[in-house]
Amino acid sequence: MEKKKMKVILMLNSECNARCKHCYLEYSGARDPKDALKTVRQLQANGYEVDVAGSETLLKIEYLECYQVAGVRTLLTNGIVLDKNKSVYDILKKYGIEELEMSVHFGVTKDLKSVPETLMARVFLESKKRGFRTAINTVITPVNYCRVEEMCKQALAYGASKIHFIKFVTSGRGKNLEQKNLTQDQVDEFYRQVLSARKKYPPSVIEIRPFGNFGPLSGSSRCKLAVKENKFCPAGRDSVAVDPQNIVYACPFLMQPENAIGKCVEGKIIINKDLLGGRRDTCIAHLLK
Repeated sequence: MEKKKMKVILMLNSECNARCKHCYLEYSGARDPKDALKTVRQLQANGYEVDVAGSETLLKIEYLECYQVAGVRTLLTNGIVLDKNKSVYDILKKYGIEELEMSVHFGVTKDLKSVPETLMARVFLESKKRGFRTAINTVITPVNYCRVEEMCKQALAYGASKIHFIKFVTSGRGKNLEQKNLTQDQVDEFYRQVLSARKKYPPSVIEIRPFGNFGPLSGSSRCKLAVKENKFCPAGRDSVAVDPQNIVYACPFLMQPENAIGKCVEGKIIINKDLLGGRRDTCIAHLLK
């Protein structure tokens, strides 16, 4: 069997035109677009699977060539640039972008000071009209964890074909919002609601997917297997994130100086640290918060 390639998430910039209170990114800086493109090609030449991301990459349109060369067809954006300048849609198509992934934090948008839902509704409508697939990312907190079916229904109203749930992360500006953390009981109830919602809304209607940072469902066969094989979280093993200074981290949720695990040199990932002694039976981001 061919060995799976390590996935490298190349972070392009830290610039953003929004100030969401829960933003978990802690790195700073911005790559020069030409240097970023060179790094993408070096990583590919060294056998890595390359993804590109950032804070708000549409603030520098030149970054889109990185998406094209990396073969990345999905772009994560907060929607503000697209709402202000609709000509950007044509540029996205030129560089092969087919899907737009945007955040709508149902029930907690105002609390998190995220981009207003009225603006997001306009962008989703325009995106669909222009032929893009759309996906919604929603942060889950103690306020909305028990509203999964309702959020799926709202996502469908936006025209989204996917809804991805992300457990609130206490890093970055989110460090000031400890009260947003879910208890294990709340996580378990959230999972039960996801299973129920999937029965009502099959993947052909909408894809419902919790991010891995929820960890495995307590008591499930997957949880038991994760403990037995110490294999759930891919951070630092199957995937890494690289900041604009080419410092390597286990994942985008763990980009704090104390959690650096190596460096990227001429497109080669050099890892010199294994977090938590190699423990990977659950999401390690919440163990290292």
